[in-house]
Amino acid sequence: MLVAARRNSIQEYSITEHVSQFAELRKSVEFGSVHSSGRMFESREEYIQEVKRIDSGKHSPLKVNCGLEVDFSPRFQDRVGDFVNRARWDILLCSIHELADGRGIEKRNQLGLKDQRNNWETYFQLQTMALESSFVPFNVLAHPVRMSRGATWVPDDIGEMLTALCAVAKRNGKAVELNGNDIDYNAGLVRLLAVACSKTRCAVSLGSDAHYPKDVFRNLEVAMRLVDEFKLELA
Repeated sequence: MLVAARRNSIQEYSITEHVSQFAELRKSVEFGSVHSSGRMFESREEYIQEVKRIDSGKHSPLKVNCGLEVDFSPRFQDRVGDFVNRARWDILLCSIHELADGRGIEKRNQLGLKDQRNNWETYFQLQTMALESSFVPFNVLAHPVRMSRGATWVPDDIGEMLTALCAVAKRNGKAVELNGNDIDYNAGLVRLLAVACSKTRCAVSLGSDAHYPKDVFRNLEVAMRLVDEFKLELA
């Protein structure tokens, strides 16, 4: 990952492991959406020490931030918050990976329009709750249009929904992410997110959502063009 970051002339790189990848937390929280593969860390301390051991190199300095991507759900926000807040982090992202009943948002469904509408509304309600919560001191709401990956329909008023969400983020001092993975499968929706940020003056963060070295810097040029086009503020 770091070799790929240097190859792309990145000067600052944030590692934000999913909070569900910690065995200590998995024992007490039944996450509705988890990765089927990838390293599991036994504890926060093991992960933090692993990041600290990274050598950025004397001739190619690379600032490495140690952080987490923190799942939000009313079902387990207190337990997750307690786990996260017992350490200091350089950066924290917050994201929604499941609906209130634990169903993963990225799982492809064949629901009718009424049920899909309900899911979209629930998804945005959860993101709003996360932005207005203080369960962890996160900086960025990650991939706020990820719901479209599992849906077969997008609301006609999605632009207004995104504008309302970005207004909440702005009011609470949070940025929203223009995500490289989202650009891959729904660039139009990420563009609407950028429009919403422009209307509300909400800051943005750029993320490649890289799980493999080949994905480092994924679509960040596209995201930067949106930043320039709409004169967005970078967090």
